[in-house]
Amino acid sequence: MPKRLAITLAGAVSLGSYEAGVLYEVLDAIHQHNWHPDTSPDDKIKVDVLTGASAGAMTAAIVAHKMLYAANEFRGPYDNPLYNVWVKRIDLKGLLHTVDDGSANAEPALRSIFSSNLVEQIAADMLTSRYESGRWPAPVTHEAAAASIALGMALTNLNGVDYAYDMKPSGEFIYTQHEDQMTRVVSVGGSDQPVVWKEIADASVASGAFPAAFRTKELERRMVDYPGENLVKWQDDPARFTYTDGGVLQNEPLGMAKNLVDEIDGHWNNESRFYLFVSPHGKTSTADSGFREVNADYFHLARRVAAVILGQSEFQDWVIAERLNGQIALLDGRAKELEQSLLSGRVNAYGLQRTSEELLQLLFNQPRTDGRVPVASVGLEALAEARVRIEHQYREEIASLGVGSMRATAFRDTILAFEKAADLGSRDYMRIYGMSVSEDCLAGAELSAFLGFFDRRYREHDYDRGRLVARGVLQDPVLSTQGELGPVRYTPQPTNPIDTSLNGLKLSEVPSADQREFRDGMKRRVSSMVKDLIGFWSYPADVAVIDPIMNAILNHLFRE
Repeated sequence: MPKRLAITLAGAVSLGSYEAGVLYEVLDAIHQHNWHPDTSPDDKIKVDVLTGASAGAMTAAIVAHKMLYAANEFRGPYDNPLYNVWVKRIDLKGLLHTVDDGSANAEPALRSIFSSNLVEQIAADMLTSRYESGRWPAPVTHEAAAASIALGMALTNLNGVDYAYDMKPSGEFIYTQHEDQMTRVVSVGGSDQPVVWKEIADASVASGAFPAAFRTKELERRMVDYPGENLVKWQDDPARFTYTDGGVLQNEPLGMAKNLVDEIDGHWNNESRFYLFVSPHGKTSTADSGFREVNADYFHLARRVAAVILGQSEFQDWVIAERLNGQIALLDGRAKELEQSLLSGRVNAYGLQRTSEELLQLLFNQPRTDGRVPVASVGLEALAEARVRIEHQYREEIASLGVGSMRATAFRDTILAFEKAADLGSRDYMRIYGMSVSEDCLAGAELSAFLGFFDRRYREHDYDRGRLVARGVLQDPVLSTQGELGPVRYTPQPTNPIDTSLNGLKLSEVPSADQREFRDGMKRRVSSMVKDLIGFWSYPADVAVIDPIMNAILNHLFRE
């Protein structure tokens, strides 16, 4: 069986250019590796899960589509779908070119600062233009692509979905969930259809609808996407919900990737499962010890609250995964100790087997309840199925004890009892490789990661930085040790020289021409907002009030 790779892409805004560089390098490396004459079928690497939030969701959708159907578009490091979108195409000038003329494509100033039409057009060009003529070419599949890819995009549902729970002594309470997602399984044969990718394109735009910067996005959803007995069913199915940036509540959906992996693997063959976590954050602390009551004006408070909300949604899944990894490593350590104790005779196999058998009957039976206290379900996995899984997962230890022997049976059932009691049956050890970077090494991190849109040079810098970070991980000797993803057999393609003067670029260091373009665009947009609000009086308000206030705010912004 080849090695399977699940990739998670964090929210990034303009630092989508960094993630694009990482992804290009990874896909190029896997392509070379899989074609290498020394790579056996079991050593090949296939990407079968892609999840993302915000800009990462758009990138995940593009990668899935192009890997499955248009691998020929990956012509080189500086001519491929990722580079062409995140470096060449999306920039400040395009984002500031809003349409506000009352037409069907109008972008009212009160709904967004930047042009959502540009983002919509990019999604259409990358994901649905293939189908416009009604006849589309035969798919060209990337060497890194699995036969099917599970795609997941984080969403923030502004309407919310209700779940009802019983209260004691009577009644119920309603929990409204706003953290949302869309997951789809796409393949070469069954998903190369316009209706499939129109839905995915719309979801990718919704996931990247950064609050205020871009307008919200409506999606049609069905109840089947929201499993659970506590769901409060809505009357009309499908229903429409309004979404904003998925990164607000789930900026790095590694847990979503694990859930999709579970649907594919069923907790089997974990030794060939690996995770790649891509984020332009994480190497630099977001703590701010200098924030004090005395300087908590509206401007600084808004910036700090935004940083807190977004920062709190980062790396949570990874932290949880690492904690579970520690518990699973402890279980594996106990298994080794038990194996040695049985081999040495320090533990009586017959007595241990009788005890573990009784424990398993208890642990796999649903406890009874007196009706007053709800009891959680013990899970769907049957005892016989769990025993087969444990025999597979600990096959080396069982082989050393003698397959079919009393010692092997006692070992299997005891480890299963340990696992079940610790509620680790639905958990697997996750081998996670991180491709994150210090923001001091990036050019586009300022202004909540919008700075990269100011100049193509900044995006090129971050794209190449992503390639170098990926290269460092792929060539790290750790990846070539027993049980890891590598060795990855590839020869990196040349990278353009990185202008280190752009490392950690501050807004105050941006050239005056770029500053002026941003200033003029913001002032035009705010003027349009005022016009929409007060109509005729907007012109004198612009001159007497809005223009001086905007100048003061922008001056303050560019000084920091």
